[in-house]
Amino acid sequence: MIISNRGRSNRSKCKRAAATLFILLFTPVFARAESIGAWAKTRIEIKAAHKAANALANPNVTTKERLRVEQIYYQLVRDNPQSVPAQNALAAFLWKNGKAEAAVEHWRTAQRLEPENGEAANSLGGAYLRIGRVREAAEQFLLAVRSESNNPDYHFDLANVEFVLRGDLTAAWKIDSAELLQRALFQFREASRLAPMDLEYARAYAETFYGMPNPDWEEAQVAWQHYLELSTNRNRNFAYLQLARVSVKQRKKAQALSFLDKITDSSRPYSEVKEKLRKQAEAL
Repeated sequence: MIISNRGRSNRSKCKRAAATLFILLFTPVFARAESIGAWAKTRIEIKAAHKAANALANPNVTTKERLRVEQIYYQLVRDNPQSVPAQNALAAFLWKNGKAEAAVEHWRTAQRLEPENGEAANSLGGAYLRIGRVREAAEQFLLAVRSESNNPDYHFDLANVEFVLRGDLTAAWKIDSAELLQRALFQFREASRLAPMDLEYARAYAETFYGMPNPDWEEAQVAWQHYLELSTNRNRNFAYLQLARVSVKQRKKAQALSFLDKITDSSRPYSEVKEKLRKQAEAL
């Protein structure tokens, strides 16, 4: 069959239109694939940099070798200037190796690239706290929690600054001390909930009740019971002592005495507190 010039022209137009449609439909897919590929490549490079950094733990490592590893991280950022993980990796390396000012600059760069990046925010919080900028530290910890609410470490860091440095924050945030303590308690509880096997988080949450203006002693007992369940033999005496103390607060005489009887450590600190609590319990 002979195709006229007009027929060829129409068919060519159809082919061009189809090609254009194909490009429009699949360009996002190609771009995403390329983006995923770049992300994976950056991750591999970061992993390689971390592997090189691990060798620096050797006490005999030379200054030249340390600088070589530092340049690996810098090259990582030069090759991937828009990569937040790369900026965070370099910043963490610099911070660990005593170059705090340079580390902060790269965390700030990461935050400019991705304002809600939890790692950058939490790291800046720690850096600001180190130099006494309490309000800015707390705000960064708060941003980290909001950005990555399932990270127990971020909740724990925010709780610590809210509880320990509440004197600074009540003035800076114009917030009542009792309310700030409630916020700190909530953050400690979240940290323990998200990392239920972490003994440190369980203890921090349980101990916070002692600093509360009107503590819920039943909730405190649950918290100390959880700490007891996680405890090794070395920690169990401490847990029993705290459970006895909380039982006295609830005026539960038999329960308090039962916990005190479980304490096997007869050393001076334990024996003195144990005796004091026993007298309080028997007086109920």
